[in-house]
Amino acid sequence: MIWRILCESADLAVQCLAAATQVGLEVAPSVEQEPLLVAARAMAHDEAIAVALSTAPSLDAIVELASAARGRACTLILALPVPHATRATLLDVAGDLGITAVSELRPLMAALALLGAGARDAHAASTRTLSSLDRARLRSVITPGTKAGGQLVPLDGARIGWTANPDASTTLLGETPDVAEALLALANTERTLAPLSSSVEDIDERAVLDVIFGPRRALSDPASKAALAPYGIPFPVEELCASSSRAAAEATRIGYPVRISLASPDLRVWDHPDLSIDMVDNAARVRDTFRQLMAAAEERLGKDGALAAETERRVLGVMVTATSEAALLLGLRATPLPHGRVAMEIGFADPHGRAANDVTVLVLPANDRAIERSLRRLSGSSLIFADSPAERRARLEAISDVLLRIAAFVNDRRGEIESVEVRPLALLLDGSAEVREACVAVSDWFERSLTGSTQLR
Repeated sequence: MIWRILCESADLAVQCLAAATQVGLEVAPSVEQEPLLVAARAMAHDEAIAVALSTAPSLDAIVELASAARGRACTLILALPVPHATRATLLDVAGDLGITAVSELRPLMAALALLGAGARDAHAASTRTLSSLDRARLRSVITPGTKAGGQLVPLDGARIGWTANPDASTTLLGETPDVAEALLALANTERTLAPLSSSVEDIDERAVLDVIFGPRRALSDPASKAALAPYGIPFPVEELCASSSRAAAEATRIGYPVRISLASPDLRVWDHPDLSIDMVDNAARVRDTFRQLMAAAEERLGKDGALAAETERRVLGVMVTATSEAALLLGLRATPLPHGRVAMEIGFADPHGRAANDVTVLVLPANDRAIERSLRRLSGSSLIFADSPAERRARLEAISDVLLRIAAFVNDRRGEIESVEVRPLALLLDGSAEVREACVAVSDWFERSLTGSTQLR
């Protein structure tokens, strides 16, 4: 089999040919101005294809490529041999969408050799004939407990080969680190993709439109939650209060202790954590806290002239919220992608997690296996999956439910909104989840629609 490799530059084409020669693989590299577009056309004819890029594609481009490959009887593999800030994320997302993706050309050749030999499950191969050093290098990428993927065997020149059984021919793969990356990429290629559509039934469309209709803007936390509420997204018991007496009354109704936080689209609690106070335990403290937060808002937004008028308009009051103890705080940001997909950036919302920039990106809709795999990419994933199997399952189900409901909202409103941000999504001690603060960013869609209607008249 001769593999066609679409390259973004002549240098890549030459290097592909050199890397293929080292493992005796027959390839036909070609230089293309738009390799992803050419690849999509080739896949329409069920042609096996590989793409090597020297510049990072956009997430939209990865989704477009995966959409072209979806349902086709073809093989697609992607290589990004030049380091980029987003390379790891793009490789992960590509795998989630069914595209085998590697970071270098020699792992690309190893993956092509395995696919050409029909060894898609080589990550479950036996390694018993390899040296102890090679077995140690491959330990993290070999699926334990099964040998259904053939056998990896040592070859001359410190290289590794693959064979279906001891009596079959051996396919040369390359050196151990390259083989390890190829095996991992094949193992991380999702082959059972979720349906393209994500939806929530019985949505009150009018209730959503009543909230988001208007100019381009970032909605306040109460307005954002009102827009998201028809999608069944879980929120804590809370009430927006514009006076200290109302706040005290609602706190008594909800039950002490409560959390008091400022409600303003200009001063987000996730940017100003001192504007939220937990464990307020009596009515007098509620009234004092209300006055304290309003004074802090006035000081930060301005005290006189136009700024004072703006302060009155943009500070809505306080949110009085039932206190619930969280085991973990996550942050989410959802944006629309082509073909009904939604990009979900997931990280930790606590100060340490934010400082470490511990973030993963998931493309939704996705099945539970893909969601769990994405969450495990977080350096702090042990905080999510550290408990018993039943607790891990409950947490995963709670997170998945919120992710898919937010994705359904973003997909349904992809014209009217730019993003949805949640910080934090609190995982509670009982295994449930609640969205404590949200921000829906409305696009200029309504303004453009009204302008277009006026021009038509």
